[in-house]
Amino acid sequence: MFDWLFGKPFQRNSGIEKIRQDFIQMLETAHKEFELACQVTLHGVDPAQVKESLLGYDKAVNKAERSIRKELVVHCSVHGTIETECLAMMSIAKDAERLGDYSKNIFDMGELAPSLPEGKEREELLVLEKLILKTFTDCAETLRTQNSEMAEKLIIDCTWGEHQCDSITKVLLNLPEPTRRTASDALMFRFMKRMLSHLRNISSSVVQPLHKLDFHKKITKSVEMNGTLLDHKAELGIE
Repeated sequence: MFDWLFGKPFQRNSGIEKIRQDFIQMLETAHKEFELACQVTLHGVDPAQVKESLLGYDKAVNKAERSIRKELVVHCSVHGTIETECLAMMSIAKDAERLGDYSKNIFDMGELAPSLPEGKEREELLVLEKLILKTFTDCAETLRTQNSEMAEKLIIDCTWGEHQCDSITKVLLNLPEPTRRTASDALMFRFMKRMLSHLRNISSSVVQPLHKLDFHKKITKSVEMNGTLLDHKAELGIE
């Protein structure tokens, strides 16, 4: 990982390679947790049918973060130095843990909200679901291959999705006559935005130096954030 640090592909036989693989597995577990959460919140699956599995994934994500932290401490102790890539890994492990937290928040909305999303908001949330599921997959592949072009595209796509969530949330919060779903819809778009933010942060580890992790303006400043979520339905395979 972290081609920007070495100026060459990361050495796969290094001591940190196992930690990198553990992190990718942690990310894939958070992916499964998010997918289950959306089944309840967006597709009407009975929460009782998936709650045990979802909580199992959530615990596994939390355990993985603690394990990665421990492995990083041991790695640094053995080598007698705190390596820059270890600090970066510590940072993105927290991002992955937050992906699990927000997935659980999304699941909770399925239990607490008065009804399933409806109308335009439901269509937009379904697009976000597909976008985030695809981003999880692409993010894991980017970490495996250290593909900088893919990482930059992920950063741009996530930033675009975040802007979409902000725009929709602003509309919902300023409705002259809110509905019984308005509060839960606003929260859902906020949770989806945070999912994209943490996936963007993780992707940035492939192309950004340590002190610029999570920062993306140089990558996105020349990109126009045009279009709407519904414009991308066909692209994401939504009819």
